[in-house]
Amino acid sequence: MAGEPITATRPVDTDRLIYATITLMSVLIIYDGWQQLEFIQVVGVIVGPVLAMFLSHVFSASLALQVSLGRPLTMAERLAIARRESRFLFLCVPPLSLTAVLVLIGLSLNDAIRWALFLGTVSLGYWGGLAGRRAGLRGWRLARAVMGGLLIGLIILALQVILQPGTVAL
Repeated sequence: MAGEPITATRPVDTDRLIYATITLMSVLIIYDGWQQLEFIQVVGVIVGPVLAMFLSHVFSASLALQVSLGRPLTMAERLAIARRESRFLFLCVPPLSLTAVLVLIGLSLNDAIRWALFLGTVSLGYWGGLAGRRAGLRGWRLARAVMGGLLIGLIILALQVILQPGTVAL
């Protein structure tokens, strides 16, 4: 069930990680003007959507629990939800870290963001492979599961070409 505490038997909400990865990739693709930004502003562009997802998860989980309990939540229950959902704030760490390292070695922000998008695509392939492996797939069937994740990432990257601000490729 979504929103359960992280345990050894349920280490992470994979569906939410995938959803958040795709959402963050979409924001990075659609944002225009990387060339005019300072690095701290790039941090805001990356952290902003992740923070919005965190707040929406806290809000929706709080309302869902309140409806299921039929009473207002206690402060302890609200804090427990916020703690549980706070792990999604870590989703901004990989793209921020990669972007920082690439900018430090001399790449432009635009190129660094492209590499972050590539990392997002690779992570979707990883999640497809993990799901396939846990489902007992082997060989070509496992490869297809990985390729499915990569395909979703490539479709999202294709949106970058189609939806470039100021152009219409349709």
